[in-house]
Amino acid sequence: MIPFTLTSPETGNALRSDTPHSLRDAETGARWPVIDGIPYLRIGRDGLIAEVLAHLDDAGAENGREKALVALLADQDDWWNGPPADPADLAALVHGREEASLRDAVRLLGWGRVGDYFLHRWSDPTFLAGLALLEAHWNGPACVFEFACGIGHYLRELRRHGAKVAGADVVFAKLWVARHWVVGRARSSSASTRPRPTGPSAARRSISSSATTPSISSTTRRVCSNACARTRAMTAGWP
Repeated sequence: MIPFTLTSPETGNALRSDTPHSLRDAETGARWPVIDGIPYLRIGRDGLIAEVLAHLDDAGAENGREKALVALLADQDDWWNGPPADPADLAALVHGREEASLRDAVRLLGWGRVGDYFLHRWSDPTFLAGLALLEAHWNGPACVFEFACGIGHYLRELRRHGAKVAGADVVFAKLWVARHWVVGRARSSSASTRPRPTGPSAARRSISSSATTPSISSTTRRVCSNACARTRAMTAGWP
């Protein structure tokens, strides 16, 4: 696990474990929920945070954790203009997670066109071009932190090649999907601001050639080359 310290996105103060399901601001006492090892640190969601903590704190409540998780899974990007997720679908996903596929999760979360993009991103030219850049500049980093990681496509590839990985995104549900279907037990944070890495290894984001280069097929290389050529054409003449 990458050794970084989480800080409050509101105050910058260190956050300490308060209960198994929450973190507390070391100075102000403000609390933030944690579910499935994912801290929810999004600002501007005071009502949602209070609701989730109330469910988690009420030990006598029936299905309190499930209700808290459904509430967080319904949270979306501020730009989202699609219909809200159906609470019944979210509850079905929470209860049936062990049997659900990634496609099931995307459908029940109600992600629509965004979900279609995530399902097919492995064949998207921009993603393949990113893999080609990683191959060209790989130096076997000890650990990698990705901001706005989505459901963790790149984190999955980096982890496969030996790096310890962590990611952050403003949408909790994306990190939850990353943890359970795409990446596995990477460290994640649903946050409005970036966690602060500590230690020299956490700062090693630069990559250059080494023997542990990811393997990319000749077909992928051609797709990446064509995508990069189109990008150069589209950006020609930009300042």
